[in-house]
Amino acid sequence: MKQPDFTKELLILGLLLVPMVYLAIIWNALPVTIPTGKNAAGMQEIGSRSDFLLLMIFLFFTNALIYFLFRYIPAAGEKQITPSAIEVEHKEYYRIRFMIHSYQAIFTCIIIFLVSQGQPFIMERWAFIGVGLLITGIGFYLRKLKPNNYVGVRTPWTLQSAEVWTQTHLMASNLWVSAGIVIIVAGFFLSLITGVFIIFFVAIVLAALPYIYSFRLYNKDKG
Repeated sequence: MKQPDFTKELLILGLLLVPMVYLAIIWNALPVTIPTGKNAAGMQEIGSRSDFLLLMIFLFFTNALIYFLFRYIPAAGEKQITPSAIEVEHKEYYRIRFMIHSYQAIFTCIIIFLVSQGQPFIMERWAFIGVGLLITGIGFYLRKLKPNNYVGVRTPWTLQSAEVWTQTHLMASNLWVSAGIVIIVAGFFLSLITGVFIIFFVAIVLAALPYIYSFRLYNKDKG
């Protein structure tokens, strides 16, 4: 596998840190209390800066988890392909990572800006919608992904069989899209703390099930 491009890695890490740097710069200017919408009785609900900081930490660690998944879980094995094909895969690898982290950075900065302007909105709802849309988008992307050494469910079994790759990514696509929709819907009902635990559990499931599925599918094909 081609070595990581450290300049691009630094740029991605920069995108990861941009929202937290922005938050640190304007922290003292944030309202002490934050209007978060109205409850079922029509009464205005109020949150604190501490609640908002917890939400930002959650979004930061979600983004960091995605970074480490793409950066440090590649390639349990490697196909023999031409240098030109490796270059194409390498560019696609960084393209999708830049898209994901740019989306997360922009989305998080918008939330911070709205809070700094005193705009009332339900923080948990927008956070879960943002994460759910990202997971759903990745799910649709996985459906059309061709075998490669950089992006996707790269296990020893998917890299050895085009059929296992296709079936595993179809399963993973359905799983990620379904999980994203569930997270979006859950954002309308769950508290921040409950939602954080659920999303971390979902992240484990999204990573583990396609890995297990590819193993079982490969060995089933082998008899």
